[in-house]
Amino acid sequence: MVGKLLLGTLEDLDKGDFGTFKWYLSQENLDGVNPIAVSKLEEACRIATVSQITRRYGEETAVEVAVEILKQMGNMNAAEKLKKKYAAMNGAVPSSSSSSSSSSAASPPAANTMLAQNGSMIVAPTVSGSLHTFNLTINK
Repeated sequence: MVGKLLLGTLEDLDKGDFGTFKWYLSQENLDGVNPIAVSKLEEACRIATVSQITRRYGEETAVEVAVEILKQMGNMNAAEKLKKKYAAMNGAVPSSSSSSSSSSAASPPAANTMLAQNGSMIVAPTVSGSLHTFNLTINK
């Protein structure tokens, strides 16, 4: 679903704006989010670009990056539209704050600590592409 949402957003950009969007993808846009190499984007169509950003960042961060890029391009209307559609898709109410993700105060990253006691084994899900902190407690 996120891929379709991002594709719809990119299809609304004219050729020049789409080229600008791809240029921004090759720059650092959000703290802790690595840019995509120019060589992977220079010949990419809109579908390939969506595939690159969702594969590279995961769905949530791909949307955050796209929103930030649209804001940097001055396309606030498209940025808000994408943000609202994504929030509605996830059953959340979009934030009314207009500050960008990169300028907002972020929590420090959680410690990467997992403990297994008495010969126990830990099998944990992989969470990627998220700027959120999750706490997971499993009691035996």
